[in-house]
Amino acid sequence: MNLLRDKNFHILNLISIVSIMSNVLNPAFRAIGDAFQITADQVGLLTTVYSIPMVILSPVVGIIADRIGRRRILGLSALIFGLSAILSVNADTYTILLFSELLRGIGQPGLVIVIIVLIGDFYTDKNRNHVMGINTAIMNAGLAVFPIIGGILAGMSWKYPYFVIFAAIPIALLAFFGLDEPEIKKEQGKILPYIKEALTYYKNGRVIAISSVSFAVYTLLAGCFLVYAAFILEDPSWIGVIFAVMSVFSCIPSVMVEPLIKKLGEENLVRITFVLFAIAFIIGANVTSVLTAMMFSAVFGLGIGIIMPVQMIMLLPLSPDHVRGAFISIQNLMHRLGQAIGPVLFGFMYVRAGLPGVFYAAAAVSVIVFIISLKFLKKGK
Repeated sequence: MNLLRDKNFHILNLISIVSIMSNVLNPAFRAIGDAFQITADQVGLLTTVYSIPMVILSPVVGIIADRIGRRRILGLSALIFGLSAILSVNADTYTILLFSELLRGIGQPGLVIVIIVLIGDFYTDKNRNHVMGINTAIMNAGLAVFPIIGGILAGMSWKYPYFVIFAAIPIALLAFFGLDEPEIKKEQGKILPYIKEALTYYKNGRVIAISSVSFAVYTLLAGCFLVYAAFILEDPSWIGVIFAVMSVFSCIPSVMVEPLIKKLGEENLVRITFVLFAIAFIIGANVTSVLTAMMFSAVFGLGIGIIMPVQMIMLLPLSPDHVRGAFISIQNLMHRLGQAIGPVLFGFMYVRAGLPGVFYAAAAVSVIVFIISLKFLKKGK
């Protein structure tokens, strides 16, 4: 299959870029605080309000997509996402800005979940692995680039980073009118039996093992790296570089995921990921310079670049087309739970053992998951 001639492939990648556009706003938060004369905790509330609908909607977006069509949900989600930016740049009160963040959060889950579902619908076996790897690499590259763009634009005006999100509107129209609707049977039966059917696939031991791995990944990512990597260096000018290094290095294995799976196998790649995580966090606990900080970020990035596409490649074949949306929604809920529990877990470790203790605890978790994967994550089971 020639992916360069595949319009669905290109549209899905564009939508993936939209799904991470919120990162362009992070450098603008201080300018937003100054413009609206609000405190740091009120600025933080913007992120909280943005996150609330993602937690609520993540379990149901896939269900709706199974019942009314993937393309509609994807296009509508991107449109809501883009329209929220129009409201933001015209906000003249803090309350309106909060509402615009809520609106953007409503659009976000449909982007993340339906993209994965559609990759499962459109592609099989070798092509799916290749597409998932490229898609993950594109998003990781965006995670490195968007904060830099946002910082430049925020230096001119707090409003300017929101103009980047305007691009979601034409991309939404492209999804509505250019993306194919998968040729699958739409689920029209009663909702309760349908949900029960989707949940039956989570009785599969392999699904439980992969879901547990995903939970651990997001616990370590959101609870440890994304929070405490910002504290390993005293010079704040290097913090953005540390995060960018992680994103750049995560692209390398993502684009190579197909040959890596062929050579090493999916299960071994999961185990390699947690070995890399353990090494990274041990380095993080002993950072003494910018160089060691970048080594910590690079090694962790390699692990993230492996596990992000591999976990979805392993999951997608384990559910039938007509309940895949609900299946992925449940998986996405595991990610959100990891994101919620991680900061609490490692915050407790920070209070008890300081910054080195946080990283050693993360390394210990990584080793434990590695050991568990040896026993419970069996090939093809």
